[in-house]
Amino acid sequence: MVCDCCGKKRKLFESFAAVKYKQAQLNFCVDCNDLAYKVRDDANEQNNDSYEKHLKEWKKRAKEPSELFLAWQQEFLTPLEKSLKKEESK
Repeated sequence: MVCDCCGKKRKLFESFAAVKYKQAQLNFCVDCNDLAYKVRDDANEQNNDSYEKHLKEWKKRAKEPSELFLAWQQEFLTPLEKSLKKEESK
């Protein structure tokens, strides 16, 4: 099994997160999964600085992203970025 974000290969006894997307499944290593949650949590808490920091880290980590991952990431980030911009305009 390979992480759809960074391309890391799963080692024996290493856990990977599975995310269903449309008719397929994405696999994330622990580090990429943690960053996705941090990005989401930062957006929900309206913490712009932390959001930008974690997003930059996540994009830097995504060295070998699959096409499916890129499509999923775009759908994942769009509502988060809209909610951050909505709060900025208030």
